[in-house]
Amino acid sequence: MEKADREREEYKVEIGKKQQEIYSRQIMINDIGMEGQQKLGKASVLVVGNGGLGAPVLYYLTAMGIGHLGLCDGDNVSLSNLNRQILFTIEDIGKPKASTAQKRLVALNPDLITTVYDKYMDEELANTVIPEYDIVVDCLDNFDSRFILNDVCVRVGKPFVHAGISEYYGQLMTITPGNGPCLRCLFPNGVKQEKDNDGSQASTSGVIGPTPGVIGAMQAMEVVKYLIGKKVNNDGLVTYDGLEPGIEKVELKQSPKCICWS
Repeated sequence: MEKADREREEYKVEIGKKQQEIYSRQIMINDIGMEGQQKLGKASVLVVGNGGLGAPVLYYLTAMGIGHLGLCDGDNVSLSNLNRQILFTIEDIGKPKASTAQKRLVALNPDLITTVYDKYMDEELANTVIPEYDIVVDCLDNFDSRFILNDVCVRVGKPFVHAGISEYYGQLMTITPGNGPCLRCLFPNGVKQEKDNDGSQASTSGVIGPTPGVIGAMQAMEVVKYLIGKKVNNDGLVTYDGLEPGIEKVELKQSPKCICWS
């Protein structure tokens, strides 16, 4: 089901001379400093979906010095991915996304610990692996899997950074269980999506390459803010319009009827 490059216990967060240079621009920030950088190095983040959104999320988290990344995706790289999925090249066509992304990330940061799940997220996997991570990032393209992540994260008390994209547009919200709304509050009646002939959800909406880049970078920012103790966007839905361009926030309250809080 999974493979880990190193046991997490072996990883020691050492900010030596080399690391100080690599992360120097982050360490200069008062809210981060050496203490914050060590927090990032001790953190574990599960990224579910390693394509359009997942690629920039994984790249930035790796470059910023996150200690342990879980990569979950059951899909293989295809030609239609290459306009936006920046961790892959034409030589990767047909290869598993999670395993292929892992090789790129370790090349960027050899100190990175990775755990690879070359399979689609389902309820069984979510219940098994989510409790092992500090925070989860939703980089999926369907709401069936998103609701699974949402429900398990709420039940076990793990924060969860949701995002979605289409064409020039995107949305973002961080769920912090017990403190603010979740996806069930946002979509109390669920989300209807078209189905393919095999019954799976169809991913037919177009998207221009920079859109997942913008939203994925915002997701990575939410992760880092949470890990260093800064306020995250857990009280509403942020929407992005790449044509205007502009960002707006829709305030959202926790619903007393939401099944996640019952």
